[in-house]
Amino acid sequence: MALEVFKMNVAVYLYDGYYETEICIPTLFFSEENLFTIASDQEVVKCVDGRRLLIDKQVKEVKAEEIDVLIIPGGSPIPKEDIFQLIRDCEVKGAIIGGICGGVDYLAYAGILENRRFTSYYKPDVTYDFLPKSGIMTGSMYESDHKVVSAKPAAYLEFALELYRLSGKLDPKTVPSYLSWFKSPNAFEYK
Repeated sequence: MALEVFKMNVAVYLYDGYYETEICIPTLFFSEENLFTIASDQEVVKCVDGRRLLIDKQVKEVKAEEIDVLIIPGGSPIPKEDIFQLIRDCEVKGAIIGGICGGVDYLAYAGILENRRFTSYYKPDVTYDFLPKSGIMTGSMYESDHKVVSAKPAAYLEFALELYRLSGKLDPKTVPSYLSWFKSPNAFEYK
């Protein structure tokens, strides 16, 4: 009798104007898992470059118990109560939740950054009404605080690696090769 391999349920929340580049690596890492897209009241979303993507499920069709990892890319966030509630429910359930760039706005609006360290595109000398008063905005490239990962847009690789590490799937010995493959500063030459 063959052993059944456990596959994680990885949901990627998409909305019009999201940045595909910020989720390319996380979706690559989780490609062997049960990866699916969700959206609020849309069957098709358009990313920032104009490409359209057919959505797998509506937020209202998914329960937090069905999600092990929730990933939200950046873009120009479109506030929707259904995704805020799903984020809160995923936090209570203990799911891994990640937002990068504008995706962190969703975490803030949902209220899960309270009493947590977080980062994003935010400028330290600007007041953002939707950010928590009791959270700590660090300005770091990425933050990971109790299964909630936030990242600046340039930290797309670190964001992906941290989500994968929290899932228990990352072999630490492979990190240098990922860094070399995706960011190889010594091999890049622009002319």
